Amino acid sequence: MRRPYTRAGERDSLAAMSQPLESIPDDAPPLAGLRVVDLTQYEAGPSATQILAWLGADVIKIEPPGGEPQRRLVGGDATRDSIVFVLFNQCKRSVTLDLTTDAGRAHLRELLRDADVMAENFAQGTLAKLGLSVETLLAEHPRLVVASVRGYAAGGPWSEFKSLDFVGQATGGAMSVTGFPDGPPVRLGVTIADSGAGLHLAVGILAAIVRRARTGRGGRVQVSLQDTVVSLMRNALAPTYVNGLAAERTGSAYVNSVPSDIFPCHPGGPNDYLYMLLSSTQHWEGLLRAIGREDLRDDPRFARQSARNRHPEETKAVVRAWTMQQPKLAAMKRLAAFGVPCGAVLDTAELLTSEHLRACGMIVDHTHPQWGALRVPGCPIRIDGFTPHLTPAPAAGAHTEEVLAELRGRK
Repeated sequence: MRRPYTRAGERDSLAAMSQPLESIPDDAPPLAGLRVVDLTQYEAGPSATQILAWLGADVIKIEPPGGEPQRRLVGGDATRDSIVFVLFNQCKRSVTLDLTTDAGRAHLRELLRDADVMAENFAQGTLAKLGLSVETLLAEHPRLVVASVRGYAAGGPWSEFKSLDFVGQATGGAMSVTGFPDGPPVRLGVTIADSGAGLHLAVGILAAIVRRARTGRGGRVQVSLQDTVVSLMRNALAPTYVNGLAAERTGSAYVNSVPSDIFPCHPGGPNDYLYMLLSSTQHWEGLLRAIGREDLRDDPRFARQSARNRHPEETKAVVRAWTMQQPKLAAMKRLAAFGVPCGAVLDTAELLTSEHLRACGMIVDHTHPQWGALRVPGCPIRIDGFTPHLTPAPAAGAHTEEVLAELRGRK
């Protein structure tokens, strides 16, 4: 397990962020020397601290006795933690503390004395009930960055409402533009509200650390699920600015650039599809060359984008007749060779075995003591001279004695 870089008898992560410490080698991870006390659970918060851990921060995960509830969800049982917990808590250390007790809160306060960041996603008011309000923590630790993620932003009438990812998708607008025109709104299959909020929170934390390097003062960083999705909706808001109406659902098609859509491929399985998005005359002409239909270049139905938009079904039929004879990956490679933006629809099993993702290091081999050999998503952030070393998500409380011993050693 990676240990935090320290100078003997001293730890000054403010200096570590602004100038090199002799105890931190030049080839150390980018966030070496940064200590994060992580009180978050489930996905939104842990996804933020996962990014920091991947990049070298010492993330100390605080869990209740027995571990956080996420350990017992998808695939979790008495013998192993859930696979979702495993994927969101790599490279962290786990300490179990009962924060409802004086002793648990005292240990937390000791940890915060040397921490750069505390991350939390408790319900509104929970920290205050524990005597650990943000105001109290910042008064005790002025250099601390307190990072919080909620369902809704503070200051609005919904600020105390409960929320989860799919609720954030609904109230942030994503569901309203997802689905087909004749059907109801549809949630996305990926958790953009939770992990999106985590990504924004990680950026906010690092910005607060940079500000602290100038001012010597920490402070609070806040994100919400709803705000995150609204931010991701900026492109989808365009029709409302143009015509004053709510954006419509269009399925997989991009109606302003026919034949941009999803197309079936051979042999016709549930995910045998190819998506293409054409945005220029060059893309259309490349498509015609790739599929051997250059004879259509001067056809008045297809010669201009405006004409193709008026004949969507005829235009798509030309493409569909070709894709239905092609395996999706072969079709993707053929079209890409002619400069056509497109992509095979990869299912979850194909992602884990993707030749490209493995070659570029996004899907990596990993061993977990309970799950055994796994292929898992790695860190999507690439920084020259640095390759993340993934350590397994820890067992509940695996580092309690180790971390408490570190605290005793600093007294």
